[in-house]
Amino acid sequence: MKSSTEFPFHYAHYFIPEFIERMRESRDCPEKPSPRQTINMGKLLLPMYMRSGCLTFEDILHVAVVTSHLDCQNIAEKIAVEILVSAEPEDLEKDKPLEGDELLSLLSKIQEEVSVVPHPQGHEQDYVATNASAADVFTQYQNKPDIGVGPGEDRILKAGAKAMHERRDERTQQMLALLLKERLLKLGREFERKEDWSRLYNVRPFQPGEDPDLIDEDRSLDNILDLGREINEIRYDDFLMQKRRKRNRNIVYIQDVSNTMFYDYEGINSINYSVLSLVPLMWGLRRDKYGLILYESNSHIIKELTDERDIEPILEELIGMITSTTTEMEKRFKGTTDSSTWGGTVPNKSLQWAYDQLTEASDRSERICFIFSDFVLTEPGKETTESLQKYALIEKMKNDGVHILACVSPLAYKDIFKPYTISAIEKLRKIGCPIVETYRPSTFLEMTHAFIDEMN
Repeated sequence: MKSSTEFPFHYAHYFIPEFIERMRESRDCPEKPSPRQTINMGKLLLPMYMRSGCLTFEDILHVAVVTSHLDCQNIAEKIAVEILVSAEPEDLEKDKPLEGDELLSLLSKIQEEVSVVPHPQGHEQDYVATNASAADVFTQYQNKPDIGVGPGEDRILKAGAKAMHERRDERTQQMLALLLKERLLKLGREFERKEDWSRLYNVRPFQPGEDPDLIDEDRSLDNILDLGREINEIRYDDFLMQKRRKRNRNIVYIQDVSNTMFYDYEGINSINYSVLSLVPLMWGLRRDKYGLILYESNSHIIKELTDERDIEPILEELIGMITSTTTEMEKRFKGTTDSSTWGGTVPNKSLQWAYDQLTEASDRSERICFIFSDFVLTEPGKETTESLQKYALIEKMKNDGVHILACVSPLAYKDIFKPYTISAIEKLRKIGCPIVETYRPSTFLEMTHAFIDEMN
């Protein structure tokens, strides 16, 4: 797959007015685009075209965002993506070479000033310096990941997943899959940086009776000075202890691919929610040993802990599940389309496999199991010894030192699924298994980071 989709220059003649019109009609856009933005977009796109002979998906998206008002850049990105992914094949025909007067007409007045609003990422200080009254815009991002990752990013990811699911032509699906992959890996990189920071710099307050040799003197002094303590006001917990160094990690990911995971609710299903959270998590933790298994009525091992495999094709396969139906999943993994043996929710074998994988790993490693599911596990009032076995396996893993996180689709809390999920979720809580929703990928990753950090 190409790293970006190529567009001829004449596509800009369609894109720019369409983008401006949609921005003006959008209720989410408080600062409507001016006619000057139309001119500016053309002037910025022309040099990009002249350098490479085409415009890329990223070129057009970037220009749409940076020429928009700061408060409107999230909606600008969303609208630009919607237009770009709906481009028809005739819009992508090659440009004829520009010569003579045609070329000069494009280049005329190109030296005029172009007004560009800095994209938030990496430009916070520049913006605040020239717009002091608007400095509070950035307070919500203090001590947070990359400013481009957050609720706006989550909405774009969901919109991309929904569009990818609805558009059945292969070219559009590939384009959307590439876009989703780039954004999900961006989330994963932020998660990875957060994890690296924790590994290197985690400290905690000193408690009486602990070994004072483990006090981080430099950071303790900085902390005391930051607090403004007088000598006679210094307390034990003003001194900071280095947290014990994190051990190597062995991780198993269990992904539910049963029928209910593909049930659409308001244009998105539980597989979408899982993938948008699982992919950045796997990318962020890719340096740890990991295994991946899918389950429905059967279990499908994708990677064992000891396997050496490139992670990117695995992530692409997961992203591809966004557009899949249960019939397509069955054909891919079993080579059949006989649904009588596909689609049930039977996690027992996958849980046993995860237990075997993790307990065979070194006792000195941190062992983690992430379970992604809607947890539609049992019909109400029809629990059997076999159906209860899954909870026994989860409890067994937990008792043997495996850290388990239940990653629950938000659809589990919808009325249509509640009768099947409430009992399962309550049993997990009683076992002591933490539960995190996959509704917003960025929030999911923050909570997962906290879960991992608490292990130490």
